[in-house]
Amino acid sequence: MISRVSFSKPLEKPSWRRSLFHWLSWLELGLASIGIPTQSISAADTDDPATELASFQIADGFQANLFASEQDGVVKPIQIRFDAKGRLWVIGSTVYPQIEPGQIPNDKVIILEDSDGDGRCDKTTVFADGLMIPTGIELGDGGAYVGHGTELLFLKDTDGDGKADERRVLFRGFGTGDNHQNINSFRWGPGGELWMCQGLHIRSQVETPWGVVRLNQAGLWRFRPKRMQLEGFFGSEYEPQNPWGYVFTDWGEPIVLAGNNSSPIYPVPGLTSAHRSEAPPLIWPTGRGRKVSGGEIVGTRHFPDDWQGALILGGYLNNAVWAVNILDDGAGFHLADRAPLLTSTNQSFRPVDVRFGPDGALYICDWYNPIIGHYQASFRHPDRDKKHGRIWRITAKDRALTKAPNLDNAAIPQLLDQLKSTDRWTRQFAKRVLADRPEKDVISGLARWTKESSLSDQALMEALGVYQSHEVVAPELLRRLCHAKTPGARAYAASVTGNWADRLPEALTLLRLLVRDPHPRVRLQAVVACSYVRTAEAMEVAAIAADFPTDKFLDYALRQTVFALKSYWLTPFQTGTLNLEDKFLRIAALVRADGTPDTIDAVRRLGRLAPGGSVTRETFVRLLVEIGNAQDVHEILKMSDATIQLRVFPALRQAAAARKIRPEGDVAAVLKPIVESSNPALSAEGLKLAALWRVQAFQPKADGWAKDDSVDAPTRRAAIEALALFGDPASRATLSRLAEAKASAARVAAISALAIFDLAKAANQAAAFLSQENVASAEVTEILSAFLHRTGGANILTAALQARPPSKSAAEFALPVFNASGRNQPELAKIFNTAAGSLAEEKKMSIEQVAEFVREVKTRGDAARGAQIFRRVELGCVACHTVNGAGGRIGPELSALGTAQPIDFIVTAILDPQKEVKEGFTAISIATKEGDEHEGYVTRESADEIVLRDAGNQEVRIARSSVGARKQIGSLMPAGLAGSLTHSEFRDLVRYLSELGKPDERR
Repeated sequence: MISRVSFSKPLEKPSWRRSLFHWLSWLELGLASIGIPTQSISAADTDDPATELASFQIADGFQANLFASEQDGVVKPIQIRFDAKGRLWVIGSTVYPQIEPGQIPNDKVIILEDSDGDGRCDKTTVFADGLMIPTGIELGDGGAYVGHGTELLFLKDTDGDGKADERRVLFRGFGTGDNHQNINSFRWGPGGELWMCQGLHIRSQVETPWGVVRLNQAGLWRFRPKRMQLEGFFGSEYEPQNPWGYVFTDWGEPIVLAGNNSSPIYPVPGLTSAHRSEAPPLIWPTGRGRKVSGGEIVGTRHFPDDWQGALILGGYLNNAVWAVNILDDGAGFHLADRAPLLTSTNQSFRPVDVRFGPDGALYICDWYNPIIGHYQASFRHPDRDKKHGRIWRITAKDRALTKAPNLDNAAIPQLLDQLKSTDRWTRQFAKRVLADRPEKDVISGLARWTKESSLSDQALMEALGVYQSHEVVAPELLRRLCHAKTPGARAYAASVTGNWADRLPEALTLLRLLVRDPHPRVRLQAVVACSYVRTAEAMEVAAIAADFPTDKFLDYALRQTVFALKSYWLTPFQTGTLNLEDKFLRIAALVRADGTPDTIDAVRRLGRLAPGGSVTRETFVRLLVEIGNAQDVHEILKMSDATIQLRVFPALRQAAAARKIRPEGDVAAVLKPIVESSNPALSAEGLKLAALWRVQAFQPKADGWAKDDSVDAPTRRAAIEALALFGDPASRATLSRLAEAKASAARVAAISALAIFDLAKAANQAAAFLSQENVASAEVTEILSAFLHRTGGANILTAALQARPPSKSAAEFALPVFNASGRNQPELAKIFNTAAGSLAEEKKMSIEQVAEFVREVKTRGDAARGAQIFRRVELGCVACHTVNGAGGRIGPELSALGTAQPIDFIVTAILDPQKEVKEGFTAISIATKEGDEHEGYVTRESADEIVLRDAGNQEVRIARSSVGARKQIGSLMPAGLAGSLTHSEFRDLVRYLSELGKPDERR
C-alpha cells in the first residue's frame, strides 16, 4: 500500500544568523575560561547550547563542539544515522509522550549536512513529516525504514528532490502499549538483516508472507528485506526488558543495550528458532543504575590507540556518555568499566544515541530534556521540553580526522576492496552500498574477488555478509570460513550455516565440524545454528557440545536449542533411537536442559528396560542421580546391581551434597543392608552416605572401624571420612587421636579429615609427617590437597612447614602436585623447591632480553632435550597439557603451539601466565560458607549449583547456596615454573614448544 503526505521545504538558515549564534556560544565559553562572569549571557537563555557545552567534563585528549541544534531543526532527536554520502539523518518527536486532544502530529525525518567540512551543520532538509513518534530509522534499499507506532514504514525519494514521495507500509501489528517501548533502535546487521528492539509492555502480532509472527513483551526483531521474513526473539519479562540499541563486534556478534535494566546482554545464546522464557546472562555486572541506549564500538584511526575496540554508550539517565571495554568471557563477553568519555552537570543533557561519522568523529544525539520517561512525571508536566535538541560532535585533539572514500558512486571492485579497510565505518557502508547495487553485478564481482588468496578472514567474513544481504547462498565461501584460522570467522560461519539451513543441504555436516571447535564461541554459534535445522539429527549434533567444557552462555544456548527442537527429538528419545552415542554428558545435557516430566519419566523407563550391568543402564541411573527426586534416590539405594551402585555412589554423594537431596522414607533402614554388605567397598560407600545424611545411628560403627587396625585400609579410610562428615564431638576426638598416632596406618586420612575442623592442629601434624623421609607419593598428595582445598589452608600449612621443613623426598613428591594445582602460593612453592634442592628464582626479562633469548632459542636450543624437560613430573606440564593426544586436558592443547604463536609469546606466557590467558581458560576460585576452597574452570551452571573442572581434571559440584565468594583468577598455571630450570633448560624447553605442530618437530 502506498500513501502520500505533504512535506515541508528544506530548512536553511541565513549565514549571518548562524555565524552570530555560534559566535555568541563560543564567546561565552571563552569568557568563562578566563574568569569573566557570563551570567548575563546564560541568564538570557538557560537553554543556550553554550551553557550546556560549558557543563561537559570530557576525557583527556578529546574536545566537543555543537554540530546542530534546534536552530537547525533538531527538536527532540531520538535516533541518528549516517548515509554513504556522509549526511546525518535524524528522527525526532515533539508529540512524545502523548498527543494532546486535537493536536495534529507532525514529527519529522530530517537530513543534516556539513557541506564545507567545518564540523557544523550548514544545511537541513526535511525528508518526511506528518509522522507521530517515530522511534527507529535505518537507511538502505534507496530509502529509509522508519518505526512508526504499529507500522514499519519504508520512505523513499523517487524524484531526487530530497523529499520522500513514496510511503509504503511493510508490516502492521507492532504493539504500542507504551510508546517509549515501540519498535526502536533500527540497525543493519552484518548479513544485511534489519534489527529492531521492542520494550517490556509491548505485545506484537504481525502478519507476514511467512505467517503471523508474535512477540510479547521485551524482545528483538530480525527482518530480512529481500525475503520479507520477520523473526522475533526473547519476548520475556526478563532481561533485556527495554532494549534500546545494538552494536556488532568486528566478527558480527551482537551486543544488545538496555534502557531499563541497564545491563547489556550478549543475545546469541537466545537467538534460537524458538525461545523459552528465561533470563539471559548479563555481561555488565557493574552497570546497574546506568541506563543506556545507542552505542558504537571504536574502530577509527582518529581515536587514540588505547580507545580502539571500546564500546561507547549513551547514558541518558546519568547525563553521561559511558565507555567500557569488551572482554572475552568464554563463549561470550564481559564488559569492564573505563573512565567515561563525557559527563555533564546539566540535567537536560540526555544522550540517547551515538554514531561515528565518516570523519572519525563521534556524534551524540542529545534528546535534551529535564524529564525522561512517563512513569516519573505526568504526561502534562510543564517542564517537559518540546523545543530543543542537539547533536554534539566529539573529536580527538591533535589527531587527524579520517577521510572517507567516495562510496556512493564507487564501482563494485572498488567497493569490494573497501571490505579490507581497518576502518569500521568504511567497511559497514561499503557493504551497505553493495547491498543496494544490482544482485547480478555484485555476485559476479564477489565470485572473482574472493578468489584472491591474500584476503584476510575479516575480509572474507564481510564478503559472506554481502552474499547474505542479497540472499544468495555461497557454499564454497562458507566452507572456507568454517576452516578459517580466526575463531571469530568460524563462529560467524556457524551462524550463517544456521541462517541458510533451509537452503543448504550440507548444514548439519558443517555443524558437526563446528560444534567440536576448540573455541567455545564457535561451539556456541553451532549449537544455536542447530535449532534452525528441524530434525532429530540436529539435536544429536547440538548435544556434541556437551563433550567439551561449557559455561553460562553455552548452557543457555543448549537449553534453548533443546526447547526449540523438542518436537523433533522427544519421540526418538523416548523410544531409545535418538543417537547420542550413549555418552552420559550428551544425554545429561539434554535431560537437564529440558527437565520436564515426560523426559525424566523416559529416563526412568529406559533405565529399567536396559540390561542389568549394561553401560546404557548405568548411564540412566547416573542421570537419575543428577536430576532425580527423593524416590529415585531411594530406588537407587535399593537396586540389586551392586556393580552399578559402586560406580554411581561417589556421584550420588556429590549430587546429594550439592542438591541437598536425601532418599525418601526411613534412610537408616534403606542404608542398613548396604553398610552391612559383605562387599567391603559397597559397605564403605554406604557408610559415607550415612554420614553425609547425618544418620547418627551409624556413627558408632564408623568410630569403631576408624580405630580398628585390623580393618582393611579402604574401609577404615571410609570410616575416617565418615567421621569428618558426622562432625560431632566424639568424631572430632577420634580424628585428633588418629592424627597424632605416629604408627597409625590411618594417620594421613585423619590429618586430612582434621583439616576440616582444626587447620592449625592439622597443619602441625602434617608438618611432622612430611618431615619424614619414608613417605609415599600418595600420602603427600592427600595431605597437600586437603590444605589447598580449605580457605586459608595453604597459608597455615606454609607457617607450619617454615617451622618444620619437609624432607627431600616429601618435597619432591609435593612439587608436581603443587605445580599442577594452579595455586598461586609462592612461599609454599619456595619451601618445597628448597627442600627438594631446586631453589627456584623468579625469572624476569625485559623486552630486549626476550628478543635476545629468542635468538638464542633459535640458534642453540635443543628440542629433544626440551621434550624431556617438558615431561618432568615435578613441573606438571604433562598433567595439564595435551601434546599429540597425550597428557592432561586442564590447560590449552599445545600440539600446534609452534605454528600458532611466535617464540617471544611462548617465553612471556611461561614467565607470566596471567599476562594473556587463552580464551576459555579463565579459571575461577570459589570459597564456600563451609570453609572449602575450589579453583577450576566452570563446566556448567544452573540456578542451584556450579560445576567446576579442577586442576586434577575432577568435576566439583558446589551448591549455589554454599557459595561464599567467587572471583576470577586467570590461568591455573602457576608463576615461577621456569624458575626451577637452568638457563639452558629453559632455552631447550622453549625450543621444543616452538616446534610443536611443525613438520620436522621432535617429540
